Amino acid sequence: MNCKCNKLYIGLLIGLLLPIITSYTIFYFRFGDTLSIKEFVNGLLRLQGFTKLLSLSVIPNLLFFLMAIKLERLLAARGIVTATLLYAIVVVVFKFIL
Repeated sequence: MNCKCNKLYIGLLIGLLLPIITSYTIFYFRFGDTLSIKEFVNGLLRLQGFTKLLSLSVIPNLLFFLMAIKLERLLAARGIVTATLLYAIVVVVFKFIL
């Protein structure tokens, strides 16, 4: 189906921004009144919880991927999968290399 939103870069943008929004939402509702974002990230890095948060924050990408498939926006779905794989590479680097 031909649609303006059926572009690879649209899916990539959604796939890259959605985990950031999800992570910030988790921070805001759980620690927003007690910690700053800098203290939160430093604590996650110190306790090796950053990769866990990053892994959980890509779950909403699955919903948008399934929605893109259902609406036959296959290029956008490919962009979402590409962004999710980029996040997976970042998680592997943080977990095993750094």
